[in-house]
Amino acid sequence: MWVPEEMTHFLFAADERDLPGILEFIGKEGKFHIAEFSHRGLRETEYKEIYLKLEDYEKRIEEIIEYFDIKGERQISLGAVDVDMIIGDVGNFLNEFQQELGDKQNRLEELKHEESQLNLASELLSLLPESDTPIEKLRNSRFLKMLGGTVPSSEEKNILEVVKDRDILVFRRAAQDNLVPLIIFCSSFEMDSLDKVLESVHFSGLEFFNRLEGPIVSLKDKIETKFWKIKEERTELQSSIKKTGRNIEEEILKLKDDIRISKLELRWMSKMARSEKIFFISTYLPSRVVPEIKKKGEELNLYVLSEENVKRKSKEANEAPTKLNNPYVFRPFELLVSSYGVPSYKGIDPTVFTTLSFLFFFGIMFADLGHGILLILAGISLYCIRLLRRFAIFPLVLGISSSIFGTIFGEFFGTHPFAPIWFSPFKEPEKAMLLAVYLGIFMVSFSFILRLIEFIMENNREDLFLSGHGLPGFIFYLSSLSLAFSVINGHSGKIILTEGLIIGASTLLVVVGIPFKDAVKEGLNSNKLLVSLGEMVHLSLSMISNTLSFIRVAAFNIGHVILTMSLIEIANLIGNMIGTGGSATLIFGNIAIVGLEAMIVFIQGLRLEYYEFYSRFFEKGKVIYEPVKLS
Repeated sequence: MWVPEEMTHFLFAADERDLPGILEFIGKEGKFHIAEFSHRGLRETEYKEIYLKLEDYEKRIEEIIEYFDIKGERQISLGAVDVDMIIGDVGNFLNEFQQELGDKQNRLEELKHEESQLNLASELLSLLPESDTPIEKLRNSRFLKMLGGTVPSSEEKNILEVVKDRDILVFRRAAQDNLVPLIIFCSSFEMDSLDKVLESVHFSGLEFFNRLEGPIVSLKDKIETKFWKIKEERTELQSSIKKTGRNIEEEILKLKDDIRISKLELRWMSKMARSEKIFFISTYLPSRVVPEIKKKGEELNLYVLSEENVKRKSKEANEAPTKLNNPYVFRPFELLVSSYGVPSYKGIDPTVFTTLSFLFFFGIMFADLGHGILLILAGISLYCIRLLRRFAIFPLVLGISSSIFGTIFGEFFGTHPFAPIWFSPFKEPEKAMLLAVYLGIFMVSFSFILRLIEFIMENNREDLFLSGHGLPGFIFYLSSLSLAFSVINGHSGKIILTEGLIIGASTLLVVVGIPFKDAVKEGLNSNKLLVSLGEMVHLSLSMISNTLSFIRVAAFNIGHVILTMSLIEIANLIGNMIGTGGSATLIFGNIAIVGLEAMIVFIQGLRLEYYEFYSRFFEKGKVIYEPVKLS
């Protein structure tokens, strides 16, 4: 609980033929952390091109699923897959399916174009009188030529202007899709100039209309018949496409899952190394599950090349992943710790103490029984929303902390309707400030103790006995505090002198300890001595600033009361001036205070943890434990 979970490092070897089954075992167990493995005698695996191809296939599969609105779910049997086989299967499926779908979609586009041509032709026919005259005679008579087509809507006025003084007649219909359907009758005298006229107005001939033959009176029926044939064919095609989508639903969902699993496996395999036929897997397991995993994997052709419990004092600990191991109730607060950094495998996991101290700081800074109850209600509301349920724990426990300290300090929505159990920070601010300073002393002292424990765990005697973060620095801090209290309380000169001597001795040890130790081996280096002196000056100043920084705990408590009381006065003033609005101001004002001030206090609490506490002992690790899973 106070340190990351102990890990065991394994180096496995597996034949490439057995790898799919081994990956399935590893993925289903969900406890193996696969580490990067490289060795000059082995070639590194390279799967970038295959991975990119799978991503392209996945995108195309998703487009098909979206196109057919496939929402079916299938019972997935998770298991490893042969990546090469999946690439072949998916590639063949996409080629065959998209060829079939493409042909049908192309035919639909053709039908759409034909239908558009029929619509325009029908519009043009309505411009001609119904008669038994064959349309081809109008089109190719000796003295008059007829031509059907369209011009852009923007050219409608232009064509009328161009033909105004010519032997050219234009009959037109209303525009459709920004195109004006029209019939042009041109005398034989104007035939030579007709092409230039039409080109100037971007005329486009309607091929279907210009190829019609037969009596005009019967052409509408022919077009109507053609309309129905197109509609029937289009309906059949659309029905066929939908049927195609239903037929491939199960297969395409399976391919989608196979691609996802293949991408997972490739990410795992990219961390391995291999010879010609053998894969080498470097992996970490929590030591407590090793016997169980060994028993389950007995039948696998997985060869153990090495097995080593990673000791916290060993060099291998620098590369081991960190798995936090906290009781269930504290796990949500691992998020606060990991936001600062991953604790080192060989260091201390501060989650439990962070949880308790953070709740303590928040409760004091935002001590109000009424506002605490509102936070609790907000937490309950979040819990009722499934997507936000995981975040409900924070307002819930923070609200409980606020309610407890609000009761202790006798505060309720900024008022004091009942006597405090301990004292009222608003009425006794000096006592609140002193409490904050004591909290700072405790937190800085505890951070020193945790750092000393880490030095002992690492067997780092040099820093433990000679550095400013070790025993000399801790003694300097405690002696400085003792000296300050002795001066304030007027203790005897002997006590003050003794404390001064202890401070001087610890300072001297920090400044010259490590430089003189190195001088025994390498000779005296004055630069190291100056660096050590500078670090001691910085350390002494940071001790003071870290301790006094906790005064903000009392300041925010008092500021909270003043802000809430100001809100009450404003609400009363509004109520007296206009007769209404006072209650609304009070309600919405308190909601705003809970939202904004709680967020500010939350951030300030994190600042105290990160900069005043963690900065003195927290050692960041390189890797967090991330077991691979088929999920």
